[in-house]
Amino acid sequence: MLKAVLFDVGGTLHTQVVTEASTRRFRSLIREVLSRRGILSGIDDETLFSAITEGGKRYKKFTEEALTELEPDVIWQDYFLAPFDFDKALLTGLGEELCCIFDLEEKEIIPREGLHETVAALRARGYQLGIISNIMSRTMVGKVLERHGLTDAFSYVLQSSDCKIRKPDPRIFDLCLIDLGLTKDEVIYIGDTISRDVRGTKAAGWRIIQIDNPLTYHRDTAYRNMGYAPEYFIHALPEIIGIVDGLRQAEKGG
Repeated sequence: MLKAVLFDVGGTLHTQVVTEASTRRFRSLIREVLSRRGILSGIDDETLFSAITEGGKRYKKFTEEALTELEPDVIWQDYFLAPFDFDKALLTGLGEELCCIFDLEEKEIIPREGLHETVAALRARGYQLGIISNIMSRTMVGKVLERHGLTDAFSYVLQSSDCKIRKPDPRIFDLCLIDLGLTKDEVIYIGDTISRDVRGTKAAGWRIIQIDNPLTYHRDTAYRNMGYAPEYFIHALPEIIGIVDGLRQAEKGG
């Protein structure tokens, strides 16, 4: 019997796009944190943020190969600000705040249409709701749920920043089942990518509803014709309700 519905965050609960406003905000916030300890104050924006962008690409490549998450201070010391010659110990204790800014502010976050209605309908049906997210920051998910007005809606949050396991490693899904005391037949996952979400759930033996997200098609190019198929494919969050209602009906023998 289905008891819990777990969600990815970025690309699933909301989409993200870079805008001029988000770029200005992101750069200002990063500068403010670094300036507290006089870090790279003499470096121009083009040089600094080009390095951060390239460091982000290198870190992404590392995580996709190792399927783990490093500590926030290390991410900024060894990846995002690695090219610069300064005392990297100055970053100690700043990494979490910088990671949260990177995850939360670099792009505009746009809630998916029907997000609140879908969450409310699932809760009204008695399902436990949770999050499984690949994320550098330990605080970003809580902050974005607060922005969405959904802080109390999700009773369970599992982040790669805490458990050091990243999707598609099936162990992150196994850990979720242990935490919740459920079996794979009692859960379903909602995610937007083949590369992380469909591959990960299939390896763990979970059912998945994949939600269409053209903004992440590029992540899935290498996996699109490799036979990774979700049980369900949707274009909007409210479609989830019909799926779980159908599962419940089937469980009752109807």
